[in-house]
Amino acid sequence: MHDAPRPSRGSVGLSSHGIAARPAETRLSERAVEFLRAGPSDAKALIEHVCQMPGAPAIVAEQMALALFAARPEFVRAQDGRWSLAAGPQAQALRPTVSTMAVTEERSIYDASLQRDELAMLSYAVVDVETTGTSPWRGDRITEIAAIVVRDGVVAERFETLVNPERPIPPMITNLTQINWEMVKDAPRFRDICDELVRVLSGHVFVAHNVDFDWRFVSSEVQRASGQRLSGRRLCTVRLARRVLPQLRSRRLDSVANYYGVEILARHRAAGDAVATAHVLLRMLDDARSRDCRCWDDLQRFMGESTARGPRSRRPSAMPRPIDKDTTA
Repeated sequence: MHDAPRPSRGSVGLSSHGIAARPAETRLSERAVEFLRAGPSDAKALIEHVCQMPGAPAIVAEQMALALFAARPEFVRAQDGRWSLAAGPQAQALRPTVSTMAVTEERSIYDASLQRDELAMLSYAVVDVETTGTSPWRGDRITEIAAIVVRDGVVAERFETLVNPERPIPPMITNLTQINWEMVKDAPRFRDICDELVRVLSGHVFVAHNVDFDWRFVSSEVQRASGQRLSGRRLCTVRLARRVLPQLRSRRLDSVANYYGVEILARHRAAGDAVATAHVLLRMLDDARSRDCRCWDDLQRFMGESTARGPRSRRPSAMPRPIDKDTTA
C-alpha cells in the first residue's frame, strides 16, 4: 500500500539530515581515492594503478573508469577527461581513509551545522520489519516491511508490503507473526521493492522500536539488492522510552503504546507495529520537548544520559537459538 506524499515545510532542504543510499565502498574505489589524493589523473594512469593493468589502452581505460567511478559521488571527471576527488565537506565525508573505514562503516557523517535543526523540522520514517529469524548475516530475510513517514506531526506517507524471502519461514516465526509461505510465495522479492523503499526512506530519520534490529535487516537487504549502502540518522524508540518513561517496568511496544493510549491494530505485523510506533514517537517527542529537547543534539544528549552508566551488553552466543519470543521489542 502506498499513499502519495505531500509537500511540507519540514521536508524542504532537510534531505541531508536523513537516510541516503550511495554505492558501497569497494577495494577499487579505495585504491582510486588513495591514488587521486595526489592530484587529478587521466583515465589511463588511474586504471593502470587501480586495476593493476600496466599498458592498458587509453580507450579501454576511459570506458573502465566511466563504468567504475562515474556513478560515485566522491569522484568527478573534468571536461579534459581527467579524474579527481570531489570537493566540499560532503565529499570529504564520503572519502574515509582505509584506516578509518571500519570505524565509519556504521557511523553517520553530518556537517556540524545540521546538528542544530529543530526536532519539529525533521521528518521521520518509522519502520518495522517481520523476518524469518534474527540475523541477516546468517541468511534470515524480510517477510514483511512497513515504513510510515511522519512529517509536521502527521502521517504523510505509508508504504507496506509482504516480501517473498526466497527461503522457508520457520514454524515458530509463523506462530509469532501469522505470516506463512502461502502468503508470501507470490509477493514481490526485496529487489523488486528496493528502489521504492529507498525513495520512501530518503531524507528522513530512520526510526524503529529497537532500531538496530530493523536497520540491520533493511540495510543488508538494500545492499544485497542494489549494491548501495544506507547511511543517515537513526532513532530508537526503545531507548527514548527508557529516558522519557523511566516509571515503566517494560519498554516493549505493547507497554509504551498502552501508556499513551495508542491502539495496535495488528501486533507483530509490520504495518500495525509501525503505525503504533509512529504515534508513540510523536508523544515521546512532545515529552522530550518538555525536558528542553529542541534539536537533534539535545535529544542525543538526553537519551545518552540514561545509558552512559548502564551495564555492558553480553556478547551473544555463537550457537543458533530458536525464536520463541518477539525479537523486535
